[in-house]
Amino acid sequence: MEIEAKYRVETTDLGIVATLQSLGVYRLDPAPAPEQQENVYYDTVDARLTTARYGLRVRRIGSRSLITLKGPAEVAADGVHRRSEFEFPGTNPQPSTWPAGVARELALALTGGATLVPTVTITTQRQVLYAQREGVPVAEICLDHGMLGVGAYEQPFSELEIELLSEGVHEDLVALASALSLHITLIPEPRTKLQRALELRAHA
Repeated sequence: MEIEAKYRVETTDLGIVATLQSLGVYRLDPAPAPEQQENVYYDTVDARLTTARYGLRVRRIGSRSLITLKGPAEVAADGVHRRSEFEFPGTNPQPSTWPAGVARELALALTGGATLVPTVTITTQRQVLYAQREGVPVAEICLDHGMLGVGAYEQPFSELEIELLSEGVHEDLVALASALSLHITLIPEPRTKLQRALELRAHA
């Protein structure tokens, strides 16, 4: 289960957060270097995954590739998203090539075994800050900016995500967001990057 809060922010505000060493009782430890991500989303020609409110992507970071299947999100008014997530190393989005397991069977059921085609490309530069409470990492604060792309249409974005780690609880999300709001303006974002990219195509 993925639990995260998403916020629209100004690009300049990402720079402000990147310099912080703490937020209230939380110590912030930056990852060694930013990630350059290429995220390609896939669906059937008749959009079976989108219709079922699922998202399937292949994320490339340098020489590494991850396949991620995400389920429908429950989104609260404060921007907190909760959704099922399956993630594993791989480069081929076709579920028939995946290892046996729940993700493979679910994706095959959703797509009916139909061929998947690329629909959206999202390039992201991500800087990660690990929030620690009493020495225990409880959340990742992801500072993202990049480009949503659908065919010839592109739109820049900047956002901040607070994603709980295994030791984190909802109160950590609330406390971190509250502390961040003392430094920058946070606007809850109920839509995923994929949803915004698909809306870009619809309104193009």
